[in-house]
Amino acid sequence: MKEQLELLWKLQKLDLDLKNIREDRDRFPKEMKKLDERQNLEKERIQKEKEKLELLEKERKKKEKDLLSEQEKVKKTEGKMPEVKTNKEYQALLTEIEGIKESVGRVEEEILMMMEEIDELKKHLLKKEKEISVSLEKIEAERKKIQEKMAQGDKVWKEKMERKEALSRKIESGLFKLYNTLKERRQGIGIVSVKSETCQGCFVHVPPQMFIEVQKTKALIRCPNCNRILYFEGDGGKR
Repeated sequence: MKEQLELLWKLQKLDLDLKNIREDRDRFPKEMKKLDERQNLEKERIQKEKEKLELLEKERKKKEKDLLSEQEKVKKTEGKMPEVKTNKEYQALLTEIEGIKESVGRVEEEILMMMEEIDELKKHLLKKEKEISVSLEKIEAERKKIQEKMAQGDKVWKEKMERKEALSRKIESGLFKLYNTLKERRQGIGIVSVKSETCQGCFVHVPPQMFIEVQKTKALIRCPNCNRILYFEGDGGKR
């Protein structure tokens, strides 16, 4: 029985390792998803800045076309001056020209203001691009680490599964079945160590005589409280 319990103890350690790897496997895709969301958010931020800049540039070009159109109106209206015959017509034409020139002045002022805004936005965009570039590099580095952990986890999983299969073949079928039943019912732990007359699975004291029998490792003994198989591996042992 001692040899069987030792094999079962090794199997339990392997199962716990496999459980941890399985939890990592479940966690890693979620972490990758969060990284993707962070990356997309950073890209969206810079895209919005670019779209704002593009919109301003389009408005500026439209204003410049409007300015050319107004300037052309001034030229055309001024070209009518030689045709004026009366003072009244002349004054009306001057008023019209003055009105168009005022419009030209307003458009020029708007264009200057837009150009200043565009320059500021370009500076801001350049700064943001540098910040986001650094942020994306960090995200990519985190992604690479997770991918490396996933690859390493797959490798370790394969190795431990092979060891588990080899161990399982050496354990008596009845004991192996009992262990698996207990493991399913007790959060993945079917066999636990007992120290100082205390079960390390539920931390309930076991009777002194039972503790003595567990130390002998000659029989299968189960915790009277949590029903797990008890195993003794010495004072320095760890579950």
